[in-house]
Amino acid sequence: MAETTHTDGRLDCTEGVFAGHAAWDRAGTTPAYPFGHGLGYTDWSYETLRADGRTVSVGLRNTGTRPGRETVQLYLAPPPAAPGEPERPAQRLAGFALAEASPGEATEVTVDLPDRAFETWDESTGGWVRRPGHYELRAARSAADPRLALPLRED
Repeated sequence: MAETTHTDGRLDCTEGVFAGHAAWDRAGTTPAYPFGHGLGYTDWSYETLRADGRTVSVGLRNTGTRPGRETVQLYLAPPPAAPGEPERPAQRLAGFALAEASPGEATEVTVDLPDRAFETWDESTGGWVRRPGHYELRAARSAADPRLALPLRED
């Protein structure tokens, strides 16, 4: 939150869709610990990223020296807003999955992206609005650490 001063016991959240990591992205600054950072205790190599419609598969390998778990995070970078549309965050968390592997072992996770990943909140209508177009799908260790990306079209 950018402003934390309350009035009469109320805290007005005025950031709109630019809360959390979206606020950092918009400001062009980097937090000490980005959203999604530090969710595991070993090293991972992200090797493949595939999408079949909204079903996404990420192949990765435990390159560390200990067994571990990795929270694979999928972010969507939306197409630019059309004239008259509200500004959108640079990326949004669209899904995630937990991978588990021993040292040197490869594994794969699959995530089905929900409808909501392709929608934005429209304050003028007070509801979610579907936003078709060309997105960039990113497989990441955190909001600030994308490892693989591919274009994804939502019709």
